[in-house]
Amino acid sequence: MSESGEKDRVAIILHSGAYDRAAYALSIALVGLASGFEAHILLTYEGLKRFTKGHLMDVGEETSPLVRVHIQRGLESGGISPLDAQLADAKKLGLKLYACPSAMAALNITINDLTDEIDDIMGLAAFLNIARSAAINYYV
Repeated sequence: MSESGEKDRVAIILHSGAYDRAAYALSIALVGLASGFEAHILLTYEGLKRFTKGHLMDVGEETSPLVRVHIQRGLESGGISPLDAQLADAKKLGLKLYACPSAMAALNITINDLTDEIDDIMGLAAFLNIARSAAINYYV
């Protein structure tokens, strides 16, 4: 808790669509949420593309080939928690996900293309108001 008695916040801008980076952003959010923080993620460009219907679980070409092999092996063995499971856990704990309208326009993504877990469409200026009062800010 902050000195004002409000919950501390974690604010993350997820720009990358790489599987490992999306997983890391969700891991940061999960740890924050489990520690009593609010967690907010702004999805932009390739990060937003990952959170469109049918793309969340793709390891994908945007993931480094060296890392891709380890992720696929870890997912198959159960050693790596899949993104959909991490996302479900984070949402249960209160994660707020926002889609960047500029990225949506640039990539021709509509609201109907987004996964159901997206809470709102929010521009960078509005997200910076959230980040301004965050104890922790990340750009992934």
